[in-house]
Amino acid sequence: MPTALALPLALLGGGVWGSFLGVLAVRIPGKTSIIHPGSRCDHCGTPLSPRDLVPFLSWILLKGRCRTCHERILPEIPLAELLTALFMGATVLFAPSVPRGLLAALFFSFALPLTMIDIRYHRLPHRLTIPCLAAGILAVGIFRGPQGVIDALLGALLGFLPIALVAAFYPRGIGMGDAFWLAAIGAFTGPVALSLVLLVASSTGILATLLVYAYGLYNRTRSRTSLFSIAMPFGPFLSLGALTALLAPGLSRLINQVLLEIMP
Repeated sequence: MPTALALPLALLGGGVWGSFLGVLAVRIPGKTSIIHPGSRCDHCGTPLSPRDLVPFLSWILLKGRCRTCHERILPEIPLAELLTALFMGATVLFAPSVPRGLLAALFFSFALPLTMIDIRYHRLPHRLTIPCLAAGILAVGIFRGPQGVIDALLGALLGFLPIALVAAFYPRGIGMGDAFWLAAIGAFTGPVALSLVLLVASSTGILATLLVYAYGLYNRTRSRTSLFSIAMPFGPFLSLGALTALLAPGLSRLINQVLLEIMP
């Protein structure tokens, strides 16, 4: 399909799909159904009409408030719509191949609601991580056959075990949700790319922690707080590392070559 046609379709479809991903981010932490009831205001319960469901545009026209009760609309929905549309458009433009783009889009569909949940609640629910793990094994198997399934299972195992051991002995530092999330990531990326995933996740996580700490010092809110006491969810940084590995497979090979050269 020509890019001139695929790009607007990806943007439009991404906005619609992002609305559903936003619903996942809102309803799964509350352990409510993602199907029933239908789209409605979370404050007054008024069902939303089609004109209120146009991705992102409806939120802008309504100035972020319900048409009926004028309470603020949860920001997760329009944010998910915008981010998904942008990501799907970027995938059309920059994915190295169609299978890689489809894998990245499928992974993003789990990563976005999990990231939003982890940022707000500091947890990664198994209702999303385990289906993502299964979807990764199935998708890689479809694209790469039996060898893909083997790589996906090995990636899941190597992703799960180290984090699970850390979580078992130091539960205050990291949780089992991170272990299952890295297992799902390993299923999508395979074992070879896990080094890049962890490198990106750890470096961006450290950078974000330093920025939060510096911001606190600037505002005189953390003058007596240790840098190591700042609790940052690790899931969003793992997601960033996984998307990097999926969309830039050559970078994984380069990182592994560098690591082999510097290892004694």
